[in-house]
Amino acid sequence: MVQDIKVLTFDVGGSVFDWQTATQGAVSALAEDRGVDLDVAAFCFRWRRRMFETLAKVRSGELAWLNADQIHLAVLDELGDAYPALQLSAGDKQQLNDAWHRMDVWEDVPAALIRLREHYIVSILTVLSLSIVVESSKHAGIDWDAYLSCEFLGVYKPEPEAYQTAARLFGVSPAETMMVACHPPDLAAAQRAGLKAAHVKPKVWEMGSEGDTSSFEIQAESYTDLANQLCSAES
Repeated sequence: MVQDIKVLTFDVGGSVFDWQTATQGAVSALAEDRGVDLDVAAFCFRWRRRMFETLAKVRSGELAWLNADQIHLAVLDELGDAYPALQLSAGDKQQLNDAWHRMDVWEDVPAALIRLREHYIVSILTVLSLSIVVESSKHAGIDWDAYLSCEFLGVYKPEPEAYQTAARLFGVSPAETMMVACHPPDLAAAQRAGLKAAHVKPKVWEMGSEGDTSSFEIQAESYTDLANQLCSAES
């Protein structure tokens, strides 16, 4: 039952933070400076896709443990070879990577978080690095009760241990924890680990945002709608 929920754990990459605008802005500025005609959106989606493909190799043990910043930079090494006209230097790659640290949030997130924190423990649970989510949260002017990055949990989502460890750290059961995301695969994995799931409709097309949402306990059109549903359940 939703009434039993004590902790909300939020996916943030794409669900809360607008990574597309941040990264595309940085890549566009660099391409313009170099006089390179570039499909910026395609570049950034490839960057994001290869990040998750590399992360899967870390999860399987094929690659040594890396955090999201290290993976993002490693993928930029690949993209530098794929887009030689950009002439990406080490400094360029770091400058592009910094875009992940200054992401904005969707417009209804700040007010919704304030309301939700009055009733629940509200935490990030993400595969992104701690530095990314702390710096982007400060950049966007939002606060959380906690920041859980999988880089410190020893296991990455969507492994069940990631979700279960988050619940354990807050001293609650998985059944008292609700994962919030716009990605159905993330939420389905959370449910398999024993958590409840709240799906928020993505603001823009997001990789991994397709899928059946009918099994999720909460289905929200927006973060305002999410707060309305969860806060009314507590009143």
